[in-house]
Amino acid sequence: MQTGRSFTTTARRAQIVEAAVRVIAREGLSKATFGRIAAEAGLSSPGMISYHFADKDELLTVLCDTVLGDCVAAIEQAVAAAGSPEGGLAAYLTSFVRWQDTHRDGVNALWRLSAGWKRPGEPAAFDEALLRDPLLGVLRVGSAAGTVRPVQVEWTAHAILCAVEGYQQAREDDPGLDADAFAQALVDLFERGLTPR
Repeated sequence: MQTGRSFTTTARRAQIVEAAVRVIAREGLSKATFGRIAAEAGLSSPGMISYHFADKDELLTVLCDTVLGDCVAAIEQAVAAAGSPEGGLAAYLTSFVRWQDTHRDGVNALWRLSAGWKRPGEPAAFDEALLRDPLLGVLRVGSAAGTVRPVQVEWTAHAILCAVEGYQQAREDDPGLDADAFAQALVDLFERGLTPR
């Protein structure tokens, strides 16, 4: 059982991360100062952020892990519930597009971070392999079962990931874009392309 202090600390850290997501999504990384994040979170002082995070890099690391972890969990749950490689591919595409549609600030924050910040000691802000792994599992199981035609699995997974991540730009170009229609277009495209002939 968590103590009252540890629960409060966890809640405060989550509050700060959520505020940072909104500020970065709206204003960009360069303007995401502790002062602006504190104001967004409704905190009395930027020092409250420094109390919970050693520095900005730690805050951004936790932000990436939190947002990406939520996305991956949603995808993995949908793929596991599908019950077959064919269903798993559709579930991957649909759940990923829907997650992006319902977590727009999180997606925008991740893209802004990927363009302007690197996790200390790492080549990028976050590891996109986490987003590919559920898809690689679907493709490998399908290939072994003969329900997915022979392909270079890693390249195919990369192409599919690029396509599904394209939803963000497509939505920027067309604010009225229907997320389910976009996802279904991807499902139709890749299911046809991967079905054994």
